[in-house]
Amino acid sequence: MKSGLGRLWFYLSQVYEQVPRVYDRGSNAISLWQVRRWRMEVLKLPLRPGDLVLDAGSGKGAMSNLLRRFGVDTVMLDASFNMLAQGTGDRVQGVFERLPFRKGVFDHVVMGFSLHASIDYELTLNNLKGSIKSGGRIFIVSIGRPSSSVKYALCLAYFEFVVPILALLSTGKEFSLFLGLKTIYKNNPKNESVRHQLDGLFEAVEFREIALGTVFKYVGVVPVSSSQR
Repeated sequence: MKSGLGRLWFYLSQVYEQVPRVYDRGSNAISLWQVRRWRMEVLKLPLRPGDLVLDAGSGKGAMSNLLRRFGVDTVMLDASFNMLAQGTGDRVQGVFERLPFRKGVFDHVVMGFSLHASIDYELTLNNLKGSIKSGGRIFIVSIGRPSSSVKYALCLAYFEFVVPILALLSTGKEFSLFLGLKTIYKNNPKNESVRHQLDGLFEAVEFREIALGTVFKYVGVVPVSSSQR
């Protein structure tokens, strides 16, 4: 069974075009000011100055800005023109399912709260793997969906009742732009299902659920081909 937003992506892509001005304020509030800390986990990757990293679903470039402080070169990829317009450096408008890059061109790929916006998870993950050099890593931190029905219900209540209030307090009349998070959460595959897909493509380094499973972190390595050993 395919997982991903499918046709819902076209609706949510329009939301992303409208949200850049208040995105940071809203994201910080609804994550209870944890989103930056979760993104900073990317700095645990074995990064070297001059590495070329794809920031897939970069938005305004929060992940890229972190990486550049350590001499890493980044390419920002996002479907939203307005999001990319807020960033700096090399920027490419595009979607995960049709990556406009050569095979094996990146040392690593990072995804900061963007995998959950995929149209098709399987195609996205296969394409991203193909863009990474053998031995390179993929880092993902994303909205998740816990397997436990109790945790799922609690988290759904958070998206239903708490997120609108936090978004309103942090962004004012534009709070409605964040209400689509509930749709993303409800349509997400379960974390264990995503982990299974990832483990079929990468050698797992770390998988961890955060905040009752509403967020997960994954780090994996592209297996080194026998010809390169």
